[in-house]
Amino acid sequence: MTARSHSEPSRSGLLAPDQPAVTDQIRLALPGLSPSMARVAKRVLDDPEGVASLSAAQLAAEVGVSQPTVTRFCQALGLTSYQALLLHIAQEAGRSREPRWSSAGYEEIGPDDDLEHVIQVMTSVDVDAMQFASRSLDREALEAAATAVAEARTVDVYGAGASAVVANELELRLLGIGVQIRAWTALHSALSSASVRRPGDVALAISASGRTREVHDALAEAKSRGALTIAVTGDANSPIARIADIHLTAIGREMPYRTASFAARHAQLLVLDILYTRAAQRNPQRSAETLAARQHIPAWHALRSNHRPGSETHV
Repeated sequence: MTARSHSEPSRSGLLAPDQPAVTDQIRLALPGLSPSMARVAKRVLDDPEGVASLSAAQLAAEVGVSQPTVTRFCQALGLTSYQALLLHIAQEAGRSREPRWSSAGYEEIGPDDDLEHVIQVMTSVDVDAMQFASRSLDREALEAAATAVAEARTVDVYGAGASAVVANELELRLLGIGVQIRAWTALHSALSSASVRRPGDVALAISASGRTREVHDALAEAKSRGALTIAVTGDANSPIARIADIHLTAIGREMPYRTASFAARHAQLLVLDILYTRAAQRNPQRSAETLAARQHIPAWHALRSNHRPGSETHV
């Protein structure tokens, strides 16, 4: 099972009611587009309604590509023509006023920008990233992933660099509901654990790019041993996504001072938080028992409110 496949356009060229918005489809396709097609994609995302007033030739001239490139961009989305793209944009504009993922209205952050500007831009970008993740999530794939995690004998999680932080966060959460899980963030350790996985185990890889070699190799090793594999990446066509049995998409918007791995953090955490919650629902008795068993731990480590400096008893 991989990322959600979109239905074919209808004869009218309009989106089916259950089909993702065209701007969402563009954002999902963006990592796999050629540089010239990516320029077309970004122009559409920046101002969909503005593009709707342009001919294919005008759009090509604006972004500095050939008109056939615009046509190939539409075909990459599964559309039959540029006119079909315009129909989709028009339908999306009329169908909902819900904010869609777009870079329109987001200014870049420069070294001279004040704190308020940084707060407003970063909040908008991260909220939109989570909204996009929610809309683009493959529900069937997520359900299958949560069920597999809940029923697994053991779960390995692989992550490197910035994704290692997310891997450790998932380990902490799933341990709290009784899942036998371990996050591996060093290559040799990850490969060692992957080599002893077997049917009944789950291996989950986290990588914003989907191309981190250490994570890819560990996931491939676990898969070769019979484990069910899950990938959380920003590119459904990436090497890690392609070898996984189940793929979940989490994309963030890159900005100055923030690379893709950091930009995807909030989207990744949202996807994995939903996975965690759904896994807890799948085994409610174990989840409740584990949560109850560890309920006393925070109280043991909390300082008393009436604690006064100098009142400690030294042994």
